[in-house]
Amino acid sequence: MPKIAQVHPDSLAEELELEPGDELLSINGQVIKDIVDLQFALATEELELEVKKADGEQWVVEVEKGYDEGLGVDWENPTVDKVRLCHNKCVFCFVDQIPTNMRQTLNVRDDDYRLSFLHGNFVTLTNVKDEELQRIVDLKMSPLNISVHTTNPELRVRMLANKRSGEIMRQIEFLAKGGIEMNTQVVLCPEWNDGEELNRTIRDLAPFYPAVRTLSVVPVGLTKHRRGLHSLRSCTPAEATRVIEQVAKWQAELRPKLGASFVHAADEFYVLANADVPPGEHYDDFAQTENGVGVIRTFLDELEESWPRVPRAVYGNKRKVAIVTGASAEQTIRKSLMRLDAFRGLDYKVFPIVNDFYGNHVTVTGLLTGTDIVRQLQGQVEGFDTVLLPDIMLKDDADVFLDDYTVDKVEKELGLPITVVPATGTGLLFGTLGHTQSLPPRRRYEATLREQYPSSQVSGLA
Repeated sequence: MPKIAQVHPDSLAEELELEPGDELLSINGQVIKDIVDLQFALATEELELEVKKADGEQWVVEVEKGYDEGLGVDWENPTVDKVRLCHNKCVFCFVDQIPTNMRQTLNVRDDDYRLSFLHGNFVTLTNVKDEELQRIVDLKMSPLNISVHTTNPELRVRMLANKRSGEIMRQIEFLAKGGIEMNTQVVLCPEWNDGEELNRTIRDLAPFYPAVRTLSVVPVGLTKHRRGLHSLRSCTPAEATRVIEQVAKWQAELRPKLGASFVHAADEFYVLANADVPPGEHYDDFAQTENGVGVIRTFLDELEESWPRVPRAVYGNKRKVAIVTGASAEQTIRKSLMRLDAFRGLDYKVFPIVNDFYGNHVTVTGLLTGTDIVRQLQGQVEGFDTVLLPDIMLKDDADVFLDDYTVDKVEKELGLPITVVPATGTGLLFGTLGHTQSLPPRRRYEATLREQYPSSQVSGLA
């Protein structure tokens, strides 16, 4: 039964005097088995809730609410029952490469189709039975994000180390016929699923468009904590260039047929190859920015739109700013700030932080830790007014980094105030100039690798 973990202030649940520990037995007579049942049951304006209080007392509560209004609670389990865990042993799994002293939530390997529907997680479908596929179709649980990696059944069995993984094309065909929309991905591992194997995957999936809406190709992420695992290596710049060219060739072939590019290379390939990202029209509807596809283009385009609104003076007339970023975003950040060089009273310096915590192959800003920031900035930022951090580094409900360093701790150890801004062009420009009061609310992020990178891979600018 759904059990309440937290009641949000000023919520419907607080008004109904629901409390942590209360169990929701039924809604309008329907027993709630999981989060999907709950979401559909709440999508009505008149509810009769049967609640078992923490002391054992049972209540029946009738309430009227807005159609889109939720109860305003957090449940003990995000899926209400139990999160479906991953039964694969993927050769590239990022969770297997996390330091052993990290908090427990970072070591959870979920593979739950319900979280894919509700939160956009990528799933492999290897633990989904045929009756669950039918449920997905019956309830129109669309879109789903699916980790395909390869459509070659024998190769997929080897890469995922799961004999059921070879059924992926049958599963995709079933979902497509049932009207389910899917975003798919390939985590590209050199000498495994690249080259002709990648051509095969694109060739097999493209005919399912528009049910299969997109296919992203992201580079495998490897950390220094990779011990006792399959022998893998990162893509070289030359290989990144070949992937870009391969994807561009397929896009040119598919756009006249489908009216869409369909397949996209992750931003990290362009960074690695030192190549310009494509224009916005090549990214269709930017469906996979959370997977590191089109983030740089989105950033650059938003930057251009923001520029006319940028104040033409530095807040306080004088400002010296240390700007923190990951190695992947360094050149984009530097180029984006060049137009501010003429601003009188502004002095800034970009500090690309090397990821010693995970290893220098991990270059994205979202996986930087407070430990590395402090170690690499100490002694380098004397005389600065502030350190500018993009909010993508921090967990959802607190200003905490992946290594449990807090923003306050970083401030104390550096002896400088920290300015946290949205990881957008507007956030960068307004934050550098000091006009943070003009910024929209900060974007919040879950501090788990699987939420920041649903594929459990490292990709993109973010």
